[in-house]
Amino acid sequence: HDKIIMDLLFDLAVWHAYAKLRLHTDDTLNFFDTATIALGRSVRTFRDKVCPLYTTNELPQEHAARGRRQARQAAQAPNEDQGGPSGTISQRKPKYLNLHTYKYHALADYPNTIRQMGTTDNYSTQIVRVYITLMGVYITLYLVKG
Repeated sequence: HDKIIMDLLFDLAVWHAYAKLRLHTDDTLNFFDTATIALGRSVRTFRDKVCPLYTTNELPQEHAARGRRQARQAAQAPNEDQGGPSGTISQRKPKYLNLHTYKYHALADYPNTIRQMGTTDNYSTQIVRVYITLMGVYITLYLVKG
């Protein structure tokens, strides 16, 4: 499985290089599309062939947080039976590579977003944050107090 991991790392590096490129042409965007497809294949191959060979569990802090959450829920429950699997936390839960997340799904949208909006150094969300802050000040000063 060393080859699978090396291929995945290479495909991640290529994809990242295209994503951070500051000047795109039609050809680089087409190559970016191809790199995105290759990355998807590599990640799925990694998930199917390498991940099952390793046992992974939730982190200690995730386990502790789950324990606190279950204890808080048990304290709020009206005198229910506290025994059984929900009453105790004996070991950490197994964890698996989850590809059903928005973050992974959105990788395929990068090339088209660059085609439509330009490279990521051309825009930011800062103007939206400033607008929201100014609207909050306006509402506070003129509508609430006024």
